[in-house]
Parts: sequence; structure tokens; C-alpha cells
Amino acid sequence: MEITVFGADRRFVYAARLLSENGFSVRDHVPGTTPAPILLLPVPASRDGITVTGFPDATLGDLLALSPRLVLGGNLSGEFTAAARRAGVAVRDYMCVEEYVLKNASLTAQAALGILLSESPAAPRENPTAIVGFGRIGKFLCRGLLSLGCPVTVFARDPRDRTMARLIGAAARDTATLSSEGALGGFRTVVNTAPARLISRTATGSLPSGSLLLELASGEDNLPTPPAGSGVTFRRANGLPGRIFPESAGLALGETALDLIREAIPGAGETDR
Repeated sequence: MEITVFGADRRFVYAARLLSENGFSVRDHVPGTTPAPILLLPVPASRDGITVTGFPDATLGDLLALSPRLVLGGNLSGEFTAAARRAGVAVRDYMCVEEYVLKNASLTAQAALGILLSESPAAPRENPTAIVGFGRIGKFLCRGLLSLGCPVTVFARDPRDRTMARLIGAAARDTATLSSEGALGGFRTVVNTAPARLISRTATGSLPSGSLLLELASGEDNLPTPPAGSGVTFRRANGLPGRIFPESAGLALGETALDLIREAIPGAGETDR
């Protein structure tokens, strides 16, 4: 059975290789050609809700009009999923598979840790770090930093998350405090993992010169831009697994895609061997 891959980054090279090794005929999307019965879309599948991420020539509506048998993608919208079902097209979302989400979060945290270690002029023990949000990525990153002796403070809305952070050795505060002046005073690094604006411009104004603001969550406005001349570096680091660890990220994606294909189309790939 054939699969058309809409590879937005290098992880899809490794995902395609794994699927090929499991009996599928895999080919990259070429504009103007008819896609295969199975479509492997990026993560996220679309950023504007219209075109496939990285492929302005390919609209989601046009793909459905070609009546593929199965569409796989990341963060598929409810609107697209409903339209696919009306068209009789099976849809599976990688981000609904907890094992994949955990692997992706772990890789993101490891890549972020590398950024923090390479861009900070101080050793971890002398680099007080704030982590905003305590979801999967926040938890993995917190553990990694604590293992290096870094003083970590977690900002989380849920009291249970704050308790968990304290139990593993971090300090913890309520995210509500992030709106106050001086909330980030004393930190040299601030990492946002929450997909929302929780940090006020007033709070970032308290960061000392030489500090780093690192954005790991999706969204353009989660972090306020540091004031001009503040000496604070702002770095947006979305999609880290595909850029930093393409092989590991690609294998995780490929394994998940393989499981989802076999669930949706039993026996797929076996007859192609």
C-alpha cells in the first residue's frame, strides 16, 4: 500500500524509512501529482487551517476531495476531522496517542536543556531558572535541570502540580503571581511551556541583563518581548524534536504512524512485502 509523505522537516526522512521497512511504498508529495491512499501530514498538520504546513500548494480541502483512505496528522482541527468523516475518510491524530506525546515532550525537554546549557554563561548551579507551566515538557525539563543542580522554580496554576514540583526538589509558585512587578526578579532563565500568555510585561522588566527568555510552547504571543536595551535575550524554540533530534523524533513518529495505520486498516503493508 502506498503512502504520500508531506515532510515538513527531517524527521519525516526517518519516519518514511521505517514505514518502508514495514512493507509500505512511501513517496514524498510532489505538487501536481495525485497523493496515495494514505497521507502522512506534518505536526501540526496545518498552521492556518487551510494549507498543509510547509506545503502552500496543498490545501486540506483539496486533499479530502481526492478521497484518500486514511489521513494521519498532528493537531488536526475538529473542523477538518468532521469534514473528513463526512467525506468517508478515516482520520488519525498522532497527538491523541499518549505514548507519542510523551516521547515528543521528552525530546523537546532534552533539546531545550541543550539550549540552556549552551547559551547560559553560568553553570547550572549558578543559573536560577523559572519554568512556567508544569505539563509533560515542564516536568521533563524540571527533572533534567534539577539533576544538574540547577535551582528551579515552577510556576503552575494547579496546586497539585505545585506540590509535585516541591516533592521532586523544585520551588513552586502560583502562575497568578506572574502579573506582579518583580515576579521574575532573581531568575537568569525563564522557560515558558504554557500555551498562553501568563507572564506580564511588567514581570519581564524585572529580569536582569544577560537573562534568557525561552519559548517552547506554540503561539506567537505567549511571552512579551523584552524592553529594548534590557539586555534580555528572547528565543523562540518551537518544533525542537524535528530540528535537533530528527532521527529519534522521526522514529517516534514512524512507529506511531505504523500503529495507527494498522489500527485503521488491518493487514496494511503486509501484502506489499
